[in-house]
Amino acid sequence: MNKLGFMSYIYMGWSAQDIAENACKQGLTYVQLDPKQKFQVMDDEPFSPLRVEKLRAIFEDKGISIVGLSGYTNLLNPNLAKREEKLTQLEKMIDLCSVYGTRYMATETGSLHPTNAWRDYEGNRSPEAWDQLLTIVDRLRNRAVKNGAVLLLEGFALNVLATPEQAARLMEQLGSEGLGLIMDPFNYLTEADLNKQEEAMATIFKTIGSHSPIAHAKDTLYNEEGFTTPRVGAGQANWDLYAAHLSSDMPEVPLILEHAKPEEITDCLELIRQAFENVKTGGEVKNIYGS
Repeated sequence: MNKLGFMSYIYMGWSAQDIAENACKQGLTYVQLDPKQKFQVMDDEPFSPLRVEKLRAIFEDKGISIVGLSGYTNLLNPNLAKREEKLTQLEKMIDLCSVYGTRYMATETGSLHPTNAWRDYEGNRSPEAWDQLLTIVDRLRNRAVKNGAVLLLEGFALNVLATPEQAARLMEQLGSEGLGLIMDPFNYLTEADLNKQEEAMATIFKTIGSHSPIAHAKDTLYNEEGFTTPRVGAGQANWDLYAAHLSSDMPEVPLILEHAKPEEITDCLELIRQAFENVKTGGEVKNIYGS
């Protein structure tokens, strides 16, 4: 099965030492780390190279590699001053990727919704929103190229980058130099897709898999409150199907756990490992890349 890792925010409020120790006991070997998170290590200097080196050493001492950085923000924040502030912050983090020992900086694209980056908004689907997105992503991608880094975009069904087809289109328009995607089908699955998950999952992997060096582990849920992506096992996604595609198409890609609490990690990992075990006993899906 794919090697497992975790999002650092799962351990929000923990020291870096305690995070690394607990994650090591869970058998996790990768972390997608948020540089802005408080780790009780030079937290008043989040972009200091010295802090980066200290954090990296703490995790590596427990056999945990920093697979990527989390720079999640609303790239299309309608408040232009706030947008520029966050883009400048992202650029600072991109500059530090190599010091962290990774090439990857991840972010979602966000929404033009006036108050909530996770809500749908009619303007998100306009040609103007798409053009804005291309301009912003190209700016960040160019910064990444100068640093030998790669900007990874994570789509979300209610954001400007809402579908795997749009993600592929963006890659086609801007090119793959310094730019990639996150394999996170849970963000892309629509309510209609839940009734045809085999087809939907195959489309997602075929469309964005070759551009995705990191995969995420969570779930998809539609209920009276709308669309959410809870922890593994708390939604409606077919995890056996996801594990089968990872095994067949992307076996070397790190699988990063998110949207769980520390006390839920063991159960989530058990569900993930069981899904991969089910693949072995139930057969794998056909490799969509034909290899």
